[in-house]
Amino acid sequence: MNEPEPVDDWPHRPFSPAEASALLDDIDGATAVWVMHHDNDVRSAVVLDDPPEDAVIDMVVETDTAFEMYSYTSGVWMDYGTQQKDDPDAPPMAGTLESYDVLAGESETA
Repeated sequence: MNEPEPVDDWPHRPFSPAEASALLDDIDGATAVWVMHHDNDVRSAVVLDDPPEDAVIDMVVETDTAFEMYSYTSGVWMDYGTQQKDDPDAPPMAGTLESYDVLAGESETA
């Protein structure tokens, strides 16, 4: 995994569920968008200005070949890197994705 880097062309606010779902069309090879559903306390700590209950602040975009991980932190979307599905040395994503639900698309993992 790489050090997290800002995603410059994404908004400086959480995504709505519809915007997160649209990543299926925006990211090449995307097959599913996974989102973590946080409680109000977590959302309020991350998004200071009265966040909507459905604000998307953590997500994984599954593609044909990989999992791309993103998190909204300090007013910026951060890219936490890509884990290739065929990497035998990578930890299994099943444990990570237990905290997520598929918002859009179809996953090979679900």
